[in-house]
Amino acid sequence: MNVAIHAQNLGLESAVISAIGDDERGGTLLDIIHERGVNTEFITKSKHPTGTVTVEISNPSQVLYTIDEPSAWDFIGTPEISWEPGDLLLHGSLATRNKHSYQALKTLRTQASTRVFDLNLRAPFIDSDRILELLEGTEIIKVNEEEYELLAQWLSLDSNPELGFEAMHETFGTQELIVTRGGQGALWVNSLGTLQSKIFPVTVKDIVGAGDSFLAAMLFGISHLLEPQHTLDYAAALGAMVASKEGANPLISTTELKAFIDASNR
Repeated sequence: MNVAIHAQNLGLESAVISAIGDDERGGTLLDIIHERGVNTEFITKSKHPTGTVTVEISNPSQVLYTIDEPSAWDFIGTPEISWEPGDLLLHGSLATRNKHSYQALKTLRTQASTRVFDLNLRAPFIDSDRILELLEGTEIIKVNEEEYELLAQWLSLDSNPELGFEAMHETFGTQELIVTRGGQGALWVNSLGTLQSKIFPVTVKDIVGAGDSFLAAMLFGISHLLEPQHTLDYAAALGAMVASKEGANPLISTTELKAFIDASNR
């Protein structure tokens, strides 16, 4: 949801495929998504409650999540979607915790022209077998440093993501590997080589949503075939701005973002 909201704000038409409960939380969530301009037609109602997450942010740089279950999004269906060439299907790994949503995800993956997998691992819901199965045929993979280290353990990858990408490309068909590195920016690895983002120092208030906003900007740039280094730096800047603010989805205009980038270049 957070990626969709940020992508829509950037001008990339977005929709959410999920499920909510027939309850007050579900109605509020639907209103929020709709108000931010994101397509909600693929969000269905379930007999299960709307999902909730308790977020512990006493240490802003190390957020802890408690994710309740069962939740409505454990029972996502397979909506009829008129996929267009170039449409991206983005998903995380939490959909693997319940076989119902997992099967729906696998069906949707066969329909999309481009698959994007943001691992977004949340213990204790880490099923290595299902996660590795979803890597197969995924064009764009986004991880943080800790998630890459875990993949490297599972797959015996080199600790250097550039070398790890080569193995992932050969094994899974990976085309783009994006590695976020917190205060050290981000790496973008593909068959053309490796790019390092600029680093945008900020005072961190809340990292929830920073990675999502970063990914939204990356997908915007990739979808619009923008210059790669510009795309990566733009995404890193947006992630930094979000981390400097309260909440996962602060409304940041392109004018504000440009001013932030220009100020960092002085």
